[in-house]
Amino acid sequence: MILVTGGSGFIGSHIVDKLIEHGFDVKVFDKMKPLRDDVEWVQGDLMNNEDALLACRDVQVVFHLAAVADVNLAVSHPERCLDVNENGTVRLLKAAVASEVERILLASSTWVYGQANGVVDESSPIPMPGHVYTKSKVGQEHLVYCWFKSYGLPYTILRYGIPYGPRMRSNMVIATFVRKMLRGEPITIFGDGNQGRCFIYVEDLAEGNVAAIKESGKNEIFNLAGKEFVTINQIVENLRQIFGEIDARYDNSRSNDFKGARVDIKKAKRLLGWAPNTPFEIGLRKYVEYIKQ
Repeated sequence: MILVTGGSGFIGSHIVDKLIEHGFDVKVFDKMKPLRDDVEWVQGDLMNNEDALLACRDVQVVFHLAAVADVNLAVSHPERCLDVNENGTVRLLKAAVASEVERILLASSTWVYGQANGVVDESSPIPMPGHVYTKSKVGQEHLVYCWFKSYGLPYTILRYGIPYGPRMRSNMVIATFVRKMLRGEPITIFGDGNQGRCFIYVEDLAEGNVAAIKESGKNEIFNLAGKEFVTINQIVENLRQIFGEIDARYDNSRSNDFKGARVDIKKAKRLLGWAPNTPFEIGLRKYVEYIKQ
C-alpha cells in the first residue's frame, strides 16, 4: 500500500493516477475527497497525531506532498507555512516510524537552490533561503534526513521544477495568462520577461515520482524538472501562436523574483531511467484545451 499525503491536490492527484496505472494500491491522506473512488481515503489533518498514525497504518511507502504550496500564502501567513510544512512533517515522520513504513518520498522544490545562476544539480550548494516557503522546503529536507540518521527511515527527496497542467491552481502564472487570454484581457509581465523556470508538465512529474520508488532511488536526492528553460516572454510567444495577438504589458520587477536557474536532471535519467517527454509547447496546448473544456 502506498500513501499519498495531499493526494487530492494538483500534483498529488496526478501521482495517485499514475500509481493506479502502474498497479499499486493507494491510500490518500487529505482533508478533501480524492478525485477518484478506487483509492482508500483517510480524511484528516496533518497537524493531528492520531490522523497521521491512522494514515500510515499498513503502508509501505509514503509520498509526502501535503503542505502550504502557495508561495503567496507562505508570505502572508508565514507561521502557518512553517507549522504545516515543518511541524506537520515531524508528525508524519513519527507516525511513519511507529508504523514501520519502509520509505518516505518528500516533495521538495528546486526553489531550495535560491537565486543561483547557471546550471544547478543535486550537488549544488543550498544557500541561506531568501523566502519563507524556501526555508520550509529546506527544513523538510533536513527533517527527513535527520529521521534517516536517527531512526533508520529510508528517504528519497524529489526537488520539483515548476509544474503546470490540468488541475493547477488558478493563481499560477500559466493558469493566470491562459484565463486572461480566454477573457480577452491584457496580461502583465513583471520585469523584462527574461526570467524563467524549468517548467514540467504535471503528468511527466507524476511519472518521475513513480520511478523514484525503485531501489536505486533509496536515500537519494533527485531533480525532477523540465528539459527546457522557459522564459515568461517565451510563454507569451507560445500563447500568441494559440490565441493570436496578445495585449502584454510590462511592469516593475517584483521583490524576491529572480531570473531562474537551469536545472540538471541527468541523475534521474541515470538512476531512475526517467526523463520528461512533453515539450513545453505541447504541454501548454494540452492545458489550454483542458481549460476550454
